[in-house]
Amino acid sequence: MKNILALTLLGASLSACTLVGNPTTKDVSGNLVGFPANANLRLAVVGYSNGNYTADGSESQIIDRYLTNGFVLDLPKTLGYGTYRVVVFKDNNNNNRLDTGDQVVSRENTKLLVHAQRDGQFYSGIKAGWNVYDTANGGSSSLALNNYDLQYSGQ
Repeated sequence: MKNILALTLLGASLSACTLVGNPTTKDVSGNLVGFPANANLRLAVVGYSNGNYTADGSESQIIDRYLTNGFVLDLPKTLGYGTYRVVVFKDNNNNNRLDTGDQVVSRENTKLLVHAQRDGQFYSGIKAGWNVYDTANGGSSSLALNNYDLQYSGQ
């Protein structure tokens, strides 16, 4: 009986999550603040590389609005060197991609994901590889891309 109850609770917990793929590298994580529980939400990485706008929502991700109010995201391997943000969007056509007709519902925050080819590229303190750079205080970290919290824009 205890096993059946445990399996039922596990199933209910997992059904409360949005799982797209199976994140393996878990590059970026953070909290989701104020997002509605019943919306079809996905994550995308958007930004600029070599002057071109990029939006990629195809990578594996977990969004949990019920238990942890958090997310985990694998970064796309094909993104060029540049500056990016993680956004939450309503996937209106349910294709797991940010495209025409989808609505970004997260507020802009002060943190950028910076993919640098060399130390000091784009901002002081940036190391080669992936970094989080906080535009509010100029701080950066190349060790952990966590605490990348996202807030609902109310749309």
